[in-house]
Amino acid sequence: MAPVRKRRYMTRLIVLAILAGLVLTACWRLLGEGKQEKVEAGQLASDFKLTDMQTGEAFQLSDMRGKGVLVNFWATYCEPCKQEMPLFEEASDTYENKDVIFAAVNVDESSVVINRFLEQYNLSFPILLDNGQVMEAYGVDALPATFFISEDGTVSRTVYGPLETERLEEYLDKIVP
Repeated sequence: MAPVRKRRYMTRLIVLAILAGLVLTACWRLLGEGKQEKVEAGQLASDFKLTDMQTGEAFQLSDMRGKGVLVNFWATYCEPCKQEMPLFEEASDTYENKDVIFAAVNVDESSVVINRFLEQYNLSFPILLDNGQVMEAYGVDALPATFFISEDGTVSRTVYGPLETERLEEYLDKIVP
């Protein structure tokens, strides 16, 4: 290849690489636009209002101020979620007397599937159905995801993945008012 042709070829290659980089950067920004950052410890928990599937009553997070709140995002198809539910049920009996409220936010499944799950696990705490807005507001991208919220409404701890009994009790003790 002649030196002039080689130089043109390299110049074109560099220009194409720069253009490809710009296009990729623009696509990356567009894909990330509108996505909520994950809610982390120390931040104020996003308020939400959902209906409790078991009672039909509204559950609004801001109404729980003055109490500790465990908010768990789950789904019936999530195996770790299934393992956690009996632990949550047992702990909710204990911590209910200590002003800690449990709320399980299901991520947009049918009420038939959820009711079957509730019958199987015999859960007594609020089971809330989310159409994805609350999950998005909390930046949840993996299940299970659990948020421990202090009495003042700030997130004390976030946990992605299943919880063990010892850790669960440790984290709950920190949000007891």
